[in-house]
Amino acid sequence: MELVSVVIPVYNREKTIKRCIKSVIDGIYQNVEVIVVDDCSTDNTIDVVREIKDERIKLIRLEKKSGAQAARNRGIIEANGNWIAFLDSDDFWERDKLEIQMNILKSFNYEPYLVIHGDCFCYDEQTGKRWIWKLPKTEGFCYESLLKRPSPLFPAMLTSKKALMEIGLLDESIVSYQEWDTSIRLSKICKFVHIRDPLFTYVFHSGETISKDKKKEIEGYLQILKKYENAIREKGFYNILMKTIISKLID
Repeated sequence: MELVSVVIPVYNREKTIKRCIKSVIDGIYQNVEVIVVDDCSTDNTIDVVREIKDERIKLIRLEKKSGAQAARNRGIIEANGNWIAFLDSDDFWERDKLEIQMNILKSFNYEPYLVIHGDCFCYDEQTGKRWIWKLPKTEGFCYESLLKRPSPLFPAMLTSKKALMEIGLLDESIVSYQEWDTSIRLSKICKFVHIRDPLFTYVFHSGETISKDKKKEIEGYLQILKKYENAIREKGFYNILMKTIISKLID
């Protein structure tokens, strides 16, 4: 059974990190190592992680606050598994998430240049509302599609350490839309498989998140636009993306 390294960046998530980790270690697929990379938390996050007694959990503490991308990169570098999955510290997996993905990976004879991802549940903690987020279909060799719009989310993504090392790890300068950037870069060398079922729960809560920071959201979107501007213009997508960012500025 193949070892999967699950990388979880965390910062001040004492209330959610236990649920997050438990969703991995209590999952159907058991051959995992859970690499929790703490980005200088100032609350009791570290204590909560240490209270979970499971030898598969590896805790790494960064020396200075460096951001989620740097934390993910440290986790990838430290990983013992050939396969890398990601999870955000305020979200949680479905029990069969990894089992489904590893069965698909096996059917492809453990091809390293593969990205397997899927849809998700959304859950609003304040209202109790729960719904399914059907992401835009991102399947096969999809570089052109990803230049036009984002799709895969980190907590649903599974790929190889080899592929991530080959693209030079994650870009730590990107402040938001980080999985969009990562997906574009992986799509240059990988084939994508999109599972049309929810693999995890994306939690809306009152705590601080990048997705609720409008300034960071717009800054990250513009970073993607600038980074891939030549390719985006060549495909004729530039005006479409500019309309999207203008609508975000107006909202």
